Amino acid sequence: MSTTPNIIETINNRFYNLLIGLSNAQEVAGVDVEGKVKAEHSEQFDSRRALLRVEKLAKRDMELNKRSEQNFIDGISAQLNDVVTERLLNKLEDLDDVHYKVLGLNDNLPEILDALSVRAVSIAKLEPLIAETGWLATDLLKLVNTPKFRKTDRLGKVVVVENLKMALSFIGIENLKMLIPAKIFKRAIPQITDPFPAFKNRIWEHALASAISCQHMAKLNKAESSHAFTLGMFHELGKLAIAKLYFRTFDETHREALIEAHDNLKREEHTALQKIAPSSDYLLALIWEHSQPLSAKIIEKMSMKRVFIANAMQEFANKVPYKTMTPLAQVLLQGNGYSKFNALKSVKLITTDEAKLFLKSLHITPTKLQAMKSIDTSRLNISTEDEE
Repeated sequence: MSTTPNIIETINNRFYNLLIGLSNAQEVAGVDVEGKVKAEHSEQFDSRRALLRVEKLAKRDMELNKRSEQNFIDGISAQLNDVVTERLLNKLEDLDDVHYKVLGLNDNLPEILDALSVRAVSIAKLEPLIAETGWLATDLLKLVNTPKFRKTDRLGKVVVVENLKMALSFIGIENLKMLIPAKIFKRAIPQITDPFPAFKNRIWEHALASAISCQHMAKLNKAESSHAFTLGMFHELGKLAIAKLYFRTFDETHREALIEAHDNLKREEHTALQKIAPSSDYLLALIWEHSQPLSAKIIEKMSMKRVFIANAMQEFANKVPYKTMTPLAQVLLQGNGYSKFNALKSVKLITTDEAKLFLKSLHITPTKLQAMKSIDTSRLNISTEDEE
């Protein structure tokens, strides 16, 4: 029994570090990074070098100076990030700001998602709702004019679609059930995540893989597949909000600290501050503790009347035991876990034994795993009229 929490925590820790960068995840997993000397071998390595006594002393003094300087920089970084963390947590208290300004979730998005879940929904009903959200209407018009959806007339000339209603008809209701949640999520992803450029791509890949996995798990669990897809896509909105706020708050706090150090003639502190970048440790600590409860709050705030996913997200965030979870929450647990498993497997950061333990902890049976192996979780399964 004790292995279940341990394997889940191990895999989550490894996966969260993979969001930051492959080298982070490799380090956490204890994998050698090519060209990097392991710490436990460094003394043996040094001892084998035939250095003269003077060279050894010079090297020792240099290392001591570097260590002292790095300790000072680390101390300043910790102080700065403590302030960043405090400010960020205060910002999370303003859920309206997080919802509307940080993530850009305008009021009529829930209405669009609710309308899509109605069995008898029509393009005529959807068109005015989508037209109210300019960015979404623009995105869908651009999409329908790509080669995937492009139509030609009798003479073979490409038909350029400029009318939203026609565009929605070309795309189709079933495709919109996936496209719109995906576009909502993708638009909320932070554009700049330096010095962790991998974050924005990996969080998108994970959300998409989770959504597609949930969609197919729902069919196996006899749950509503379109709701499962939306839940799988939105369950990481909390991570996006925290990442956006962290980078934004770090930049603000860092700039203030530089100005203060300059004005107060603190030259050493000013020099140290110039060498400080956002901290993966602090960002991951915030994500680890706050992202899932925040996602639950965001989804609840959306107040969708027909897309019933808020309760499932709350159960997932509260780590309700699998057997007492509702079917949709079970689907999210498995879809999220399956995405993590695949992501780590793709970079060889999960062993066969770890995979077996992890998947078993999620109650993913061999039969269900076999059924999922044929599913491509890396792209939306958009069907065009010609393919149907």
